Amino acid sequence: MVLKGGNGMGGGGALLLYSAPKSGYGDEWMTFLPIGLGFLQAMLKSRGHACRLANLSGKGRKEILAYLRRHDPAVIGVSMFTFNRKRSCDLLALAREACPGAVLLAGGPHPTHLAREVFEDCPSLDAIVKGEGEIPLLEVMARGAAWREAPGLILRDGETPSAPPMEDLDIMGAPVEHFQADFLDDPGQLSYLSTSRGCPATCNFCNTPEFWGSSVRFRSPEAVLREMTLLRARHGLTYFSFRDDTFTANRGRILKLMDLIQGSGMHPLWNCQSRVNLVDEDRLVAMKRAGCEFMQFGVEHGSERVLQLLDKGTNMRQALKALTLVRKVGMNLGIYLITGIPGEEWADVEITCDLIRSALPHDVQVSPLALYPGTRLFDTYRAEGRISPDFFRGSGDAEVFARVDAHTEKALRRLAQVAEATKPRAIYTPAQFREQKAWLGFCAVTNLLCGEAAEEEGRFLEAEAEYDEVVTKEPGNSWGFLKRALLLRRTGRAARARADLAEVLALAPGNPEAVELAREWGAGKGWKASQGPAAVMKGSQAYLDRVEFDS
Repeated sequence: MVLKGGNGMGGGGALLLYSAPKSGYGDEWMTFLPIGLGFLQAMLKSRGHACRLANLSGKGRKEILAYLRRHDPAVIGVSMFTFNRKRSCDLLALAREACPGAVLLAGGPHPTHLAREVFEDCPSLDAIVKGEGEIPLLEVMARGAAWREAPGLILRDGETPSAPPMEDLDIMGAPVEHFQADFLDDPGQLSYLSTSRGCPATCNFCNTPEFWGSSVRFRSPEAVLREMTLLRARHGLTYFSFRDDTFTANRGRILKLMDLIQGSGMHPLWNCQSRVNLVDEDRLVAMKRAGCEFMQFGVEHGSERVLQLLDKGTNMRQALKALTLVRKVGMNLGIYLITGIPGEEWADVEITCDLIRSALPHDVQVSPLALYPGTRLFDTYRAEGRISPDFFRGSGDAEVFARVDAHTEKALRRLAQVAEATKPRAIYTPAQFREQKAWLGFCAVTNLLCGEAAEEEGRFLEAEAEYDEVVTKEPGNSWGFLKRALLLRRTGRAARARADLAEVLALAPGNPEAVELAREWGAGKGWKASQGPAAVMKGSQAYLDRVEFDS
């Protein structure tokens, strides 16, 4: 189907592309379509411009060329990050070959902050959209042949005035309202939600402040709830992941959103991430009552001295208070840690090990410090000549690591070892669950987590009682039926399990997990649920697999 909506620039309409690098084709996280493309599509389509998305991860040259020629768009945009920069340049070259009259754009943090290098590496590229892309892309589409006058563009011979940041993020609409994506058959990707832009912190290793700004802009609670409601109605989604840098930044907004979710009757489960200095008891209790089962924090390090080296803007008193409070409220707890930091000593690593042991997180993600364009650390390294000007041209998909040495290798392994050893102690005990219930009263998340823990220990009658209570007190909560169906199936009561599964599909038609279960159970196959976080040290392993260390 050829894109419609011509504007004097070729076949008409926009085609927005993404591809993981070749090294990431087997990684489900790398092959996810970026959330931002959904907002760009919603902005264009709600204003009358045709727009399709395409995830070309793993696609070969012939298939890509045929696809591009078939659609013949007027504008082709490529979502470029540091990790997929080579693949993005390849896509732009194929786009120029297939659609010689199209306007070729690149957007994202990497081209925004390294425009000169990207233009040199991508001779087919016409322009770079700097920073927030909705207004510039809309203007490119609206101006037709005069697209070079659109605001927010970096051209080969200069740049146009920046587009002002959108103060009202609700004007974009929600991706689910207009979503059309080729080579993507997993509606679960839409469950990753973005409800704000920017971060109040100014960490020197993060490019969020430079890209989005240091002031946080929010979508309204009503708009967020509407998106969740549409995802439930259209795709049966009942689990969501809020990927905001700092989900809890605005206390009043979060409390209002939690009230709306609780009053909606959807009974979703969800997770989010934030900063340790931006949570309190009221927020966390409201979040759990509204379905939050997993909370992640960018703690980064256990050493106060190293936190200052990173300009993190938080301290260990705040971290321990927040992590302790999450465990008191009774959510799964995750922390992000960084090692391989210039100035980090082995004693600092051991202090971080002590933090893991005392905080008892259920999930720990450890990564070596990487230096990304648009960060103050990157600028410092480059000014000092520690990053060669052509690094990104000759290094494949590699990142710039702050330290490539035996210390970093040893620290990654040590932190991973301590995190793994601490896992058994992180599991909530029956006594802790009783304390949570005595404090909060009935809360479905408590019952569900308690039931899962009981199942793990083979206490099936106790687990069933937990799920029974959810079904009785919240008959509109699909999670009670789903967890009980899995338990009934596990304990040999297939007919009752199928009845509960039918309840799930009645409450959330099209729910991907329930549909898959119905298909597999109908074929007589077994199925094992996997709820909650899983500690996969992706950042560490990528580092350890890639670099060689001096002895």
